[in-house]
Amino acid sequence: MWEAPATTGGEHWERTRGHNLATPLAGDPRVFRVEKGVNANNAFAFGITLGRVDTNDLVLEDDSVSRFHAFLRLEERTNTWFLTDAESKNGTWVEGKKLTPNQGVPLQDQAKLKFGDAVLKFLLPESFKKVVADAL
Repeated sequence: MWEAPATTGGEHWERTRGHNLATPLAGDPRVFRVEKGVNANNAFAFGITLGRVDTNDLVLEDDSVSRFHAFLRLEERTNTWFLTDAESKNGTWVEGKKLTPNQGVPLQDQAKLKFGDAVLKFLLPESFKKVVADAL
């Protein structure tokens, strides 16, 4: 889940007609389902790719995110998700710790992830359901 920080007053954000806003507005999160896409131009079969361009499975439209920034994979035997930085320009962090490129790290539910300047929260299905229920 990618959510912009709350505004502190005096700032005014609005969506413009016909413009696809790349980053979410304050209090307006974007939710990404972590799954392999069907894009024929994505030749990376090992995991779920994340990056700035639309050949990735998860697209973060932010200039600080590399074209192919990182990838996620599920270890089915242990049901554990792993995140690996793909030698990105601006780095990948999990809970404030910068990842070493090409070395996967396990993800915990509700982990704070950072790709360049984009901060996201990794939620497993039960935690996501709780976030939605609490918002209602």
